[in-house]
Amino acid sequence: MANPVLDNLSKKWAPGQTPAGYPTMPGYQVSGQSAQNPYGGQTNPYGQPQGAYGQQTNPYGQPQGAYGVPQGAPYGIDASQMGAYEAAMNAPSADAVDRGRMTYDDVIVKTGITFGVIVVGAVLGWMTFMISMAAAVVLSGVATIVAFGLAMANTFMRITNPALVLAYAAFEGLALGAISAAFETRYPGIVIQAVVATLVVFGVTLALFASGRIRNSPKLARFTLIALVSFVVFRLLTVLLEFSGAVDTTAVGRMTVMGIPLGVVVGVVAVLIGTFCLIQDFDRVKVGVEYGAPARAAWTCAFGLAVTLVWMYLEILRLLSYLRND
Repeated sequence: MANPVLDNLSKKWAPGQTPAGYPTMPGYQVSGQSAQNPYGGQTNPYGQPQGAYGQQTNPYGQPQGAYGVPQGAPYGIDASQMGAYEAAMNAPSADAVDRGRMTYDDVIVKTGITFGVIVVGAVLGWMTFMISMAAAVVLSGVATIVAFGLAMANTFMRITNPALVLAYAAFEGLALGAISAAFETRYPGIVIQAVVATLVVFGVTLALFASGRIRNSPKLARFTLIALVSFVVFRLLTVLLEFSGAVDTTAVGRMTVMGIPLGVVVGVVAVLIGTFCLIQDFDRVKVGVEYGAPARAAWTCAFGLAVTLVWMYLEILRLLSYLRND
């Protein structure tokens, strides 16, 4: 016979069973039924839906994110301001152009413009020589003096003026065209040879510098400066002696040293010094770009390259003329 007390205790303390016959855990409820509040109150005393851990799903009618924090812009920032902030944060960082800094493209463009003006001036000088040799001589002399003055002004100015650079290029081109026409008249084909030789020296030096095979150094810079100043003084003395009639520089140039014309030796030395100057110019461009020089400094680099290449072209032209005489 069953004991009613034990049966009652068994029903009270024994775990319930799920519809599938498994024992239930405390708090278990059949699907579709709401859980009872163990303290006798309402399931949600505030009449609002609750999430996990008793947090209100939406306490103030606003969408919520993690840990009950309302979604959207924090601290009273509206959606439009938040969108602008996110757009600014996601925008790409400012590059050298946006910050007004010099780039390699700036140097290439400014150098191209400078040499374009030189070529135009050279064409005019060449045409003047073909029309009147006397006018070309006067034009080349005046243009050389003006170009030299503009070069000195650009060299010692704190900030290079683009207008002065282009003015230098124009007058230098006029003188260069007249001089080239005079050499071409005496030595046919020499101008194109000099142009090609100058471009080859420029290209090879640039390739070696870009690859790291040759680099600038304080010792090289000092040597280049001393050699350049010495050579400029030598050329100025040569010009003064030529105009005074004291020395025939052409005859001196044809004098031989160990069977080699002195003019050829001087020309080779000049080309070597010009090559060292090109290394200085390339290094100036590299340092300017890496250290964020102002965009205006690209004109300074273009001016330096123009002076070096024009001078190197004239020395190669002179060197080839001595070789032609042999």
